[in-house]
Amino acid sequence: MSQLNFWGVSYSSISFFEKALSGHKKVESFKRLKDICFVIVRTDGTIIRVLLVDEYTLGLAAVLRALDEFPDIDYVVTAGNWNGYTREAKEYGTNNGIGIFNAGEFLGALWWTEPKKYHQKDEDGNPKYPYREAV
Repeated sequence: MSQLNFWGVSYSSISFFEKALSGHKKVESFKRLKDICFVIVRTDGTIIRVLLVDEYTLGLAAVLRALDEFPDIDYVVTAGNWNGYTREAKEYGTNNGIGIFNAGEFLGALWWTEPKKYHQKDEDGNPKYPYREAV
């Protein structure tokens, strides 16, 4: 299947994501399509489509490319808790109904009734995002 992965997502990142989904209590089942696209059935019966990328800083251009190549996705998730995204990418996703997360955030979002609205909080209870500047 790796011939379908034009995003350079490593096998280890894909395996990590699969293992995390397999053990997640809010995931009923999932299947992988085109190597990096996941169709996830949640325990409440909802179906979500996730594109797994491995961008250290996920920018708007990558989000637009993802939507062009995978028009049915609901989320773009950048592998690894150390990865982040630009404010512009997150705002575009929010304004267009696309969840933009790093892997850790996404796994937390699966617990929420409305996962796209999930955000981590700082010690004062304010939203906290792993924003990065594009280089």
